[in-house]
Amino acid sequence: MKKLILSILSFGILFATQAVAQQRIYVCEGFRYDVHEVRSTDDIVFSADGLELSIGDLDTYELDDIDSITFAEPQFPRVDIRFDGASATVNVGAGVKGVTYKVQGANVTLTSTTTSEEYLYSVSGTSTNGSLVINGEYKLSVELAGLTLTNPNGPAIDVECGKRIGVILKEGTVNTLADGKGGAHKGAFYTEGHPEFEGGGTLNVTGNTKHAICAKEYLQFKKSTGTVNILGAVSDGIHCGKGKKNDDNSHFQINGGIITVNNAGSDCIDADDYGCMIIKGGVLNLNVTASDGAGLKCDSVIYMTGGDVNIHVNGPLSEGIRTNYAAYFDGGNISMDVKADGTKGIRAKRCSKTTDTVLNGGFLYFRGTNVSMNISGKTYAADATDCVGIRADRDLTQTAGDITLTVTSTDATPLVVKGTENRTGGTLVVK
Repeated sequence: MKKLILSILSFGILFATQAVAQQRIYVCEGFRYDVHEVRSTDDIVFSADGLELSIGDLDTYELDDIDSITFAEPQFPRVDIRFDGASATVNVGAGVKGVTYKVQGANVTLTSTTTSEEYLYSVSGTSTNGSLVINGEYKLSVELAGLTLTNPNGPAIDVECGKRIGVILKEGTVNTLADGKGGAHKGAFYTEGHPEFEGGGTLNVTGNTKHAICAKEYLQFKKSTGTVNILGAVSDGIHCGKGKKNDDNSHFQINGGIITVNNAGSDCIDADDYGCMIIKGGVLNLNVTASDGAGLKCDSVIYMTGGDVNIHVNGPLSEGIRTNYAAYFDGGNISMDVKADGTKGIRAKRCSKTTDTVLNGGFLYFRGTNVSMNISGKTYAADATDCVGIRADRDLTQTAGDITLTVTSTDATPLVVKGTENRTGGTLVVK
């Protein structure tokens, strides 16, 4: 923070002495930066709480996301990898130390021994029989800069580093990843550490063996994220977390971006055992087509304070949003179609057996989120499982927000609360 404040002070002094009418400045967030044309009359303004920074009438940034503000175009220590059909080339840039590589056809393996310097790996080009593996012990960033990559024998990208992995979707680019069928790998795009997605480009991923995107630790879509499309997956569309109790690295978080998941064989997004979900912004478009799957599956706690969640529940016995403990809906909007037999729109499940992940769950709290739900599913004939809009296996509390449940099936139920229902604010409309 001290470094940033000094940079801003220097910026202000320099800016005030500029003879030119207009100046280009660069706002850096890790290895990604925004370019702005500003005038000498523009101001740098802090928010009242000191958490945000605005430059003139341009973008507003969270201070925690800014690394530097400069007049010169940033130059990062980088490694460029380019795929070209059956071959690939690697260029290790100046300032990069301790990085070696091996190329066999279009299969690239890079190994970094640094323990103190973060490098940018920029990947582009096309191959239908290639792969990228990055080994390291220190945080790094991968820039997808117009990449189409299929590995018929394993993951398209495999980052074997248990640290923070920046994933930059370069502005204006479309990137497509797919793996092959079979094998023991967990995803078409896999990281051993915790990936943080950002950048305004587009990423399309297909998981032909298991998950499409898989992270061993937490996964975050930052505010600047563009578009991520999961085109299909044998298992989960997005899977993250270690499945360990009391582990802070087992969570899914979205602050921005448009994330769409289609054709997942299990859950659209799964935070694994003990993992939680944090929804602060962005858009989630989830189409649940699997039997006994879920749009959002969380075994501990869901926190929603903003954003838009749109879910179509089309698979029998499936659920739009499921938590095995509690969900706190404090802001944003949820729109949901509950169509298939035996489905649930939003469910807090009670797990009371000693073998279950979380004990004594089943709580729903609506404290500001607006919910609109169409319920047209029927009872699942095989085991007489009802179709329900909202189900709390224990207590439901509503203090704010508007909930509208529209039921068009004669044997569907809009709301089931097994414990105590306490509504002191907001609205609940059943049609």
